[in-house]
Amino acid sequence: MDGPLSTFATAGPERVDTRLADLHDTRRARSLPVKLYLPDTPAPRGLILFSHGLGGSREGGAAWLCHWASHGFAALAIQHPGSDSTLLRNNSPLALRSAFKAAMNPQELTRRVDDLHFVLRCIGRHPALPDAIHGATAIGLAGHSFGAVTVQLLAGERRPTQPPQPLDARVGAVLALSPSARQADSGPGLDHRFGQIHLPFFSLTGSRDDGMGLSDITAANRELPYRHMPADGVKYLLVFAGGNHLDFAGEASDAEGVVFRIRREPAAFRPQLLAASTAYWLAHLAGDAAARVWLDTDLATCLRPDDRFEHK
Repeated sequence: MDGPLSTFATAGPERVDTRLADLHDTRRARSLPVKLYLPDTPAPRGLILFSHGLGGSREGGAAWLCHWASHGFAALAIQHPGSDSTLLRNNSPLALRSAFKAAMNPQELTRRVDDLHFVLRCIGRHPALPDAIHGATAIGLAGHSFGAVTVQLLAGERRPTQPPQPLDARVGAVLALSPSARQADSGPGLDHRFGQIHLPFFSLTGSRDDGMGLSDITAANRELPYRHMPADGVKYLLVFAGGNHLDFAGEASDAEGVVFRIRREPAAFRPQLLAASTAYWLAHLAGDAAARVWLDTDLATCLRPDDRFEHK
């Protein structure tokens, strides 16, 4: 790989250390396993929190988080009890699908949102976290699938079942892999739901990124959050031709593979995904002007003919 894509698609110069920890929320009697990605630099460019999809764990997103860390970003992957790999105790595909569907409910989503708010409160004070995490002044939120829906809510999506909470002022950008929304049948429409998202927001999805039989979400539903966010110069949508749901997970468990029957080799567009997401964090979390120019003007020239990139 050479040319402008390689600047962001190849691993960065930082050696990456990983650590496991547990954060206990005494108020909710809830413990969160986390995985830390720490670049070998005394001053990371920012901190990225990652929320996994249904059936995932703190190992989720590893391909993305390790790459971003090599470019100087610390990262913290959160495991959400109740919608995590504990769903995967039964290896029967039918039982797994049933467990996944049962976990997609407003109560579980509320717990996930509260998990992220709790972790944000831990940054700067929790003894299990190192100085590289505590020193973060610029924080990004990322998630895949159910994790993408989780970060949509923190970013400002409004739902009747999810009362809004003030967001930590250090959060400066959001990235959603396989985001989603359904068309509203009644009440306030999607312009209302997504109209208060003013943070930089990057939606990444694929032309085959449907609900994989677990819900009525289609690939077209993945684009709806972007379509209904305000046009303020910091909203991005990247749709990879042929991309399926777990191409965006960053790390899929064996049981997820049983449910989704995924291919195991990396997607053909992985270099473009790595480059686009890395340039986005550099531009909108680290304030790198050159990365912003590349993202806004040059990324489109590095994509395959049937991929689509939009920004507004």
